[in-house]
Amino acid sequence: MPMDWEEWQKSRQKQQGLGGVGLPQMADAFKNMKRPGGRLLFLGPLAVLVLWAASGFFTVEPAAVGLVKRFGRYVRPVEPGLNYHAPYPLEEVIKVNVNRTNRLEIGGASGNEETMMLTQDENIADIKFVVQYRVSNPQQYAFKVLNPEKGIRDASTSAMRQVIGRNTIDDALTDKRLAIQEDTLRTLQAMLDKYEIGATVQNVELQDVHVPKEVSQAFREVTSAKEDSVRSINEATGYANKVLPEAEGQAFAIEASAKAYSAQRVNLALGEAARFKALAAEYAKAPGLTRQRLLLEAMDQVLPAAEKYILTGQTGQALLPHLGLGPPSARPRASGEGEAK
Repeated sequence: MPMDWEEWQKSRQKQQGLGGVGLPQMADAFKNMKRPGGRLLFLGPLAVLVLWAASGFFTVEPAAVGLVKRFGRYVRPVEPGLNYHAPYPLEEVIKVNVNRTNRLEIGGASGNEETMMLTQDENIADIKFVVQYRVSNPQQYAFKVLNPEKGIRDASTSAMRQVIGRNTIDDALTDKRLAIQEDTLRTLQAMLDKYEIGATVQNVELQDVHVPKEVSQAFREVTSAKEDSVRSINEATGYANKVLPEAEGQAFAIEASAKAYSAQRVNLALGEAARFKALAAEYAKAPGLTRQRLLLEAMDQVLPAAEKYILTGQTGQALLPHLGLGPPSARPRASGEGEAK
């Protein structure tokens, strides 16, 4: 059935009244572009569209990695340099520095209660330490945890609490600081790997360890007493190291002297015994001659410095009175001798 021209015109006019754009209106728009004011109305939205499209260009620094999100969901990484993504809000980029060493200072002047930690010997230590880390997995660091820096800070405090709880206050204050730092680094790295934060711990450094102000005086007194005890032990050890070698040397000298004296007396006794055996053998052969010899040797030992005369037989008996060598009863007494009684 042929279409009625008048009805079609009425239908088209109704559509234009409802917001439709017909060919005449488009023709009017192109006519208006030829006018100065109409041209601006067309170029303005076009310029805005161009600027919006150009806003997708971005630059990633050499030390960083770009992570592009589309409607809030991660889609791809981009390398350093000039890159492009669909304009916001279609896509956006997050830049993560992977070469920078990040530093977290925990405790100290901030006065946070989180730095008060209980040691193995049930003392309280206020600890200030520093954690240095780098981003090793940009995707995990940017998307796995809402606030990765706060997560690393909380994990660092937790790891330090665990390690301090396995050590005494003296260990933290004196010679085990390095071991505590290394143990904390291993514990913290295990936590970060478990949480998938995407960071690698490079260093943990204890900067300050002290007891709370309320007990600092008592702790100083205890520390001073321990130092005095150690000093006294060292002095006693030094004195013992000095005296013991001297005593051991004297004991060795006395023992050596006693052994020498013992050997001398034993050898002397053995010599006397051997001489007596030889003398007994000679006495068995000639008793009289041996007795005479023993008498003469005895007189020589008893009177070593006196002049001796040996007179035998009748000659000796005849000369004894002239030499004054008679019996004691026959000797003349000096005047007054014996009268004193």
